[in-house]
Amino acid sequence: MTTTSRVPDVIDALVALFAAAPALAGVKVIDGPIVTSDSLKDAVFVGYDGDDEGEGQSVEFTQEWASIGQRAKGETFSVTCAVAVWRGGTKVRPIRVRAFELLAAVEDALRDDPSLGLPPPSVVAFASGSMSQVQGSPGLGVRITFQIAVKTRI
Repeated sequence: MTTTSRVPDVIDALVALFAAAPALAGVKVIDGPIVTSDSLKDAVFVGYDGDDEGEGQSVEFTQEWASIGQRAKGETFSVTCAVAVWRGGTKVRPIRVRAFELLAAVEDALRDDPSLGLPPPSVVAFASGSMSQVQGSPGLGVRITFQIAVKTRI
């Protein structure tokens, strides 16, 4: 069977990588949107922006033929992910600092294995991010949505 995209493999590899990262021990790593009613304090979402009121965007990708003969394609895509921290208090600084600690752990894990064990040439890297802070009835939340850029060949 021909591989049409490495997106499913990359999402699986990112979930496994973050779940195994020592700096993320005790942090819930979630593949896609939340599918539980359990309350979370710290979480890393893979393939989801962490916003239950958002559009749920997970991946954008492009492909192009890598050579004459249409036997291989170059694929470039970005996987939307997020780190989120929720607390019952109202002091934003410690929650924001914790969110950036989780983001640093994610970025460190990516630096340790920038190929995710995929066939070469595959390169994965932290690309960009944005932060939001919300105060609601359950307390304060800080979410950093970020993009992981992937360049590979299929």
